[in-house]
Amino acid sequence: MLSVLYSMPSVCPVFHAIYLSCIPDSPTMLSVALSLGAVLVFLLLLVVQRVRTEGAWALWWHDNYLEKLKDFLSGTTRPVRMLRHVQKVAEHGDAQSVLAAVDSYCSNVEWAMNVGDLKGQILDAVVLETRPRYVLELGTYCAYSTVRMGRLLPPGARLISIEMNPDYAQVARKILHHAGLDTQLTLISSDSPSPSCTQGEQPAEGTEQPSAQRRWRLQEALIYTTLHCLQLPLQLFSRNPPNPLGSSLPRDRSSERQQPGKLQTCKVEILVGSTSDLIPQLKKKLDIDTFDFVFIDHWKVSYLKDTKLLEECDLLRPGSVLLADNVICPGAPEYLHYVRTSPRYESQYFPSQLEYLQVEDGMEKSVFLG
Repeated sequence: MLSVLYSMPSVCPVFHAIYLSCIPDSPTMLSVALSLGAVLVFLLLLVVQRVRTEGAWALWWHDNYLEKLKDFLSGTTRPVRMLRHVQKVAEHGDAQSVLAAVDSYCSNVEWAMNVGDLKGQILDAVVLETRPRYVLELGTYCAYSTVRMGRLLPPGARLISIEMNPDYAQVARKILHHAGLDTQLTLISSDSPSPSCTQGEQPAEGTEQPSAQRRWRLQEALIYTTLHCLQLPLQLFSRNPPNPLGSSLPRDRSSERQQPGKLQTCKVEILVGSTSDLIPQLKKKLDIDTFDFVFIDHWKVSYLKDTKLLEECDLLRPGSVLLADNVICPGAPEYLHYVRTSPRYESQYFPSQLEYLQVEDGMEKSVFLG
């Protein structure tokens, strides 16, 4: 009917005008659609590149949207999913197999903020150089770095790892057991610090977490809608870059010494609680004099506070080595300024990349001079 009206404009000019308004200008609409598509593709590629190469974007994407989405869809948490993968694919009693399983999972399935394989080689090199018998780890998470250190420690060594989250500690214990490391999980009550360890009022390890959580929620709300389509491109494009320090690091022979199925002789103890509560109790409750090596990888805002607490509690001796992770991303500027300017430390920076991504990061090795 409308085609008839269109062919007879003089008969019904009103219907003719309405009909013409319903016919799109095909070349114009096509050009608009192509332009819009080009803009969307450009924005998509831009965001993918930002997530792959810029720390803030990478952390927003992986630690907020993807993790929470997968938690919702699976009904589990990222540490539990990682544990299940390790139990499924890694050989029981083989620490190197456990590390490979975690690296594979975090590179190809779901990112997690472990030390990772690149910076893990730096950690290995420093542990092998230091040859410690008493090791303190601040921040266990899923025990990836705990396994890396534990497999290198000599017989009779003690590795004490402090984790604030009890759920993470349970996952870590199971991963350590799967790796063949003798592990004890201990919940120590919070006592008042002894006078020699008192630094005044000390905030708990997670005191800054609520404000940080509010910031994360706001950031998540702003980027949730625009980033939800990026998961597939990120999985396609995010791959492990080559290790820029590989040629300068000593060869890791731990896998040659590893005897699958045989428990290691080093003892791993996971303490559940806040570092500000537990550090003052280590001497009395665990019969610890000083630590030869301290690996710092927990809340970045607590790096400096807990380092000073270790000093106050006389848990460092001349020659004790501190190795701090993620000093660039997310960053620990106050800690870096302290260890680099204090006459009590001699520091060296190891440039690297954020675990499993192409984002600048690094580790800071500091030798306590007394």
